[in-house]
Amino acid sequence: MRKVKRLDLMNPSDLLIRFRQMLPFQQTVVAGLILFVVYELYASLVAGLKPLEAARESMYNTIIFMVVYYFATIVIMRKNMQSGTQVKGPKKGLRGK
Repeated sequence: MRKVKRLDLMNPSDLLIRFRQMLPFQQTVVAGLILFVVYELYASLVAGLKPLEAARESMYNTIIFMVVYYFATIVIMRKNMQSGTQVKGPKKGLRGK
């Protein structure tokens, strides 16, 4: 019987593998949540904003980040899929020249 390797959630490389296996929408939500928490803490503790102001600013920045991240991921995935299906080598008119 073959042993299946379990992903260790505390190992950074396993976390990265798990993240890359997610759909783009799931990746966007996870990255957005991380950004929201980090920026919320920064805005309230370091920048000295009130909690409601910090939450508003964090939400605004997170939404912008999530929109850009999602569409950039989709564009990159499409380009990777197209480049994988294209034949490498000279174009049809350039063969034999």
